[in-house]
Amino acid sequence: MEHTYQYSWIIPFIPLPVPILLGVGLLLFPTATKNLRRVWTFMSIFLLSIVMIFSLYLSIQQIFLSCIHQN
Repeated sequence: MEHTYQYSWIIPFIPLPVPILLGVGLLLFPTATKNLRRVWTFMSIFLLSIVMIFSLYLSIQQIFLSCIHQN
């Protein structure tokens, strides 16, 4: 449990590479990147979904397993 919270700062950075790669791709290869937008969009939504599920899991764990909330 402690390891989970220790590395939870990584959560916001999981979907970050997709927009960065998309922006760099549009700058370097505009025609090729425009054709791959659907793939990039799918990857971005997929990574955001993973982050959302993981964040929800951590929130539920913190609410139900935290000593502060127990009677």
